[in-house]
Amino acid sequence: MSPTNPLLKFTQYYKAEKECPKSCANSNFWEYEKMWVENEEERAEDHPRVLEYKRYVLHFYNEEDGIPLSLKALLYNRYSHWTGGRALEDDVRGFKEFLQENYLRKM
Repeated sequence: MSPTNPLLKFTQYYKAEKECPKSCANSNFWEYEKMWVENEEERAEDHPRVLEYKRYVLHFYNEEDGIPLSLKALLYNRYSHWTGGRALEDDVRGFKEFLQENYLRKM
């Protein structure tokens, strides 16, 4: 992956390295971003994760924060997998706080 890939402007952690740098503050985010950049299907508008995000989450959390919808859908999917399981509104509220505190603060 070329460091001049235009998708890298949307990533906070992954910058086309072969391995997660020891200095990386969050290796999970690095892995998720790497997967999103390197796999075109992860960015597809018809990916099941994106469709689920549009159907269930978007009307609760539709802020323009510079994160592409497909990347945000991936991050939400991972967030809800690891910490979710409550009512959808609670999961979305927690995700929004999680993004602000753990992901967007790097921007």
